[in-house]
Amino acid sequence: MTGARERWDRAGESGTTSTIALVALGAFACVVTWLSIVGSDALWLSALGDTIRADRRIPVGVPFAAAPSGDWVNTTALGQVVFSVLYIGGSIGIVAAQVVAVTWTVWLLVAAARRGGARATVIVSVLVLVLVGGAAPLLIARAQLLSLVPYAALLVLLRRDHDRPSRLIWVAIPLIALWGNLHGAVLVGVAVLGCYLVFSRLRLEPWTAFGVGLASLAATCLNPGLLRAPQYYLGVFGGAATSDDSGMWSRLSLSNPFDVMLLAASIVLAYMAFRHRRPTWEYAAGLGLAGASVLAARHGIWLVLFLAVPATLTLTAPSDRAPAPTRRPWLVPAATTVTVIIAVIGLLTVRSPTFRVADAEASRLASATRGQVVLVAEPLAESMAAAGATVWVSNPLDAFDHADQTAYLAFTDGDAAGAARALDQADVVVAEPGSAPARAALASGYTQRQVVGAYVLLRRG
Repeated sequence: MTGARERWDRAGESGTTSTIALVALGAFACVVTWLSIVGSDALWLSALGDTIRADRRIPVGVPFAAAPSGDWVNTTALGQVVFSVLYIGGSIGIVAAQVVAVTWTVWLLVAAARRGGARATVIVSVLVLVLVGGAAPLLIARAQLLSLVPYAALLVLLRRDHDRPSRLIWVAIPLIALWGNLHGAVLVGVAVLGCYLVFSRLRLEPWTAFGVGLASLAATCLNPGLLRAPQYYLGVFGGAATSDDSGMWSRLSLSNPFDVMLLAASIVLAYMAFRHRRPTWEYAAGLGLAGASVLAARHGIWLVLFLAVPATLTLTAPSDRAPAPTRRPWLVPAATTVTVIIAVIGLLTVRSPTFRVADAEASRLASATRGQVVLVAEPLAESMAAAGATVWVSNPLDAFDHADQTAYLAFTDGDAAGAARALDQADVVVAEPGSAPARAALASGYTQRQVVGAYVLLRRG
């Protein structure tokens, strides 16, 4: 009788915890909806995807850019088509996708934490830390959003396989293949998978570990790039942008508030996750992700998400694992879910006019520069490209010659001498008045000829 009562109490506590976790997840989704914006490294996918959908084939190079890019290996055409479809509704469609991707990702991790018996208060605390540490990638919609769900799914798969090894580990191969067609961060997934295979699965089933490892490496080439896919990955890591400390590949810096938030949240999460012994492969993967985050802060989101689930289990005893009652209450979770969906749609509706104004301004700029080669900094370069303009260079920056990449970055930094190559080949410069790119153009002989919205158009002479 006592045992039955204990099971009943634990089931009730589990239901309460699930409800609290669901409410916290809903609040997380609403915050992301209200604060998310579209950043650079986003709309170039829409522009390329539009071309793919219109021509029903993958173009050579970057068709909306004037600088040579014919040698670029396009491995992520599927992701470009996805962005093209999302952008049919304008930038708000990209923001909506960001909300869905982030919420789905966090839901996968929360569900894994609940299965491990995590307490509601700890789950809420970890969600706050994840939002703080991953603020930039979670609130700025970029191509990276295409990697969030595959990464979380891979983490759930690996931890489940560590607890109960099975043939399910082979699911990692099609997951990697799909991911590789969406976004280049698939290499992060392959690295984490490699840590698991080497430090966990290898000692149990060597042949399975070797098979999954080799097949996963091959899966990174199952995209339009095929055997040239490694050339694409090397091009990204060897590009000028990776050494630009002011761009998306900048090193972790204490002068950047987002980096400070990432560092603080990562330290707390790491302490919570590793205060008790964890599997060896998690130490290896955690160290690798930490090192990658120091070299490029953009990798910090993978570290934060990796630490999230073990951090929620910091105060969990084996007996605290969530019971599996035969009947689960559905009314409260269903009502909470519907409420969150309505709230998210409402917030997107409220914010939609702001994004429509920005999209309309990009369209006006594209119309004002029709038939000309435009030199313009990110993220406006991508917005104009998506609106039909021909830019000199934009993202994907690795598609272009290293000299062109360097000249473009010099232009965005306001270095007229370093940007001479870019300024010589452009017909018109679009920039905000008084900005570094505008000053570089003026110093190179350009003069202001027209004002469109918040931007000036500068031409030679």
